[in-house]
Amino acid sequence: MARDDAARDRVFAFRYRVLVEASGLQSDYADHEAKTVREPLDHGALQIYVADMQSGETAAALRLNAGALDSKIGDIGKMAGFGPFKEFSANALTMTSMLVIAPKYQTSSAASLAISAAYKMARKCGSLFDFTQCAPEMLPLYQKLGYRKFRDNFMDDTLGYQVPLVLVTQDYGHLTFVRSPLGAIARKMTNSSETASWFNRTFPDYANVPIESTLNDEDFWYLLARKLNQSPLAGIALLDGLTYSEAIEFMRAGSVLDCPAGGRIMKKGQIGREMYVILSGAVKVLAGADDAVVARLEKGELFGELAYLSESPRTADIIADEDVELLVLTQKMMEKALAEMPAIAARILFNLSLILCGRLKNSTAVLVSAAQGQKSDACAGEEMPESPEIAEAG
Repeated sequence: MARDDAARDRVFAFRYRVLVEASGLQSDYADHEAKTVREPLDHGALQIYVADMQSGETAAALRLNAGALDSKIGDIGKMAGFGPFKEFSANALTMTSMLVIAPKYQTSSAASLAISAAYKMARKCGSLFDFTQCAPEMLPLYQKLGYRKFRDNFMDDTLGYQVPLVLVTQDYGHLTFVRSPLGAIARKMTNSSETASWFNRTFPDYANVPIESTLNDEDFWYLLARKLNQSPLAGIALLDGLTYSEAIEFMRAGSVLDCPAGGRIMKKGQIGREMYVILSGAVKVLAGADDAVVARLEKGELFGELAYLSESPRTADIIADEDVELLVLTQKMMEKALAEMPAIAARILFNLSLILCGRLKNSTAVLVSAAQGQKSDACAGEEMPESPEIAEAG
């Protein structure tokens, strides 16, 4: 734990290096002169960091706000979706946030170590519920630790699409069920089943959602097939040419995410590290200065692949046109596939290129059609609107 100003400044500088310099995040709280990221929630919070014993460099860091130590944590009850937790005192609530992992330690145990340390401190503070939020690519990690959803996902202007999560800190049964490393810590503490029973009664739709990491290959495949209403090999173009065993080997690292109708899943201009396969429902794609609907994507189709491949800003907004269920595929999945199963990765990338080519063909057809329509208008004596892009294409 950062116990003095120098150690806290180390955490704030680490955030700047990873979030701003390495990831290009635009934060209102970034001090570009001091090269630190310090937020209002940092005041009164405990700062936890993990350091490499050999090099001494910081590998991961996170922030813990505890109601027993910070009176502002009581304001959590005012936030959307937190209403049911108002029956508990602020001292029973904690919030872990600002989990930052250095790129070279992404596949290490650094994140789990930081969260485990935060869990120990939260329990010492009397926490019954620990809240957090994460990007979809981090959802499998948090699920394996024992966190569960309790309200709808939301779009954060800075962080992008976020999944709200809560850890019922004394739910030893759930921790052992998901084989969480926090279970070993909880086993040495006193645990009551009351809060677990309360959560199950209050949030039945979230308490009983299948956790992908607890399913065997056959059950995971059945889960995807049931949502698609057909075999994933037949319904997902990304898997064309793969056998069942190859497809399941690649897809196992994915996680299923639900989003209600009207929810914004992607925001134009934000950096993306995930792509999504639609398992059920449909989304609409908004682009251009007037945010016009340029496409509607349905079951089996995917989106977010350009930013996924290049880690570049999103080029369009994606809105759930109806309730949708998505399979989240991350860059880490592809990196792992390239290292451990190159033949499968090559096929996936080939399929991605075919999908991109198909979309480019459709976009070109629309562009040509628009250009021809403008020519016809001009020949008919109507004023032709300015369109430098079309002029250059012509």
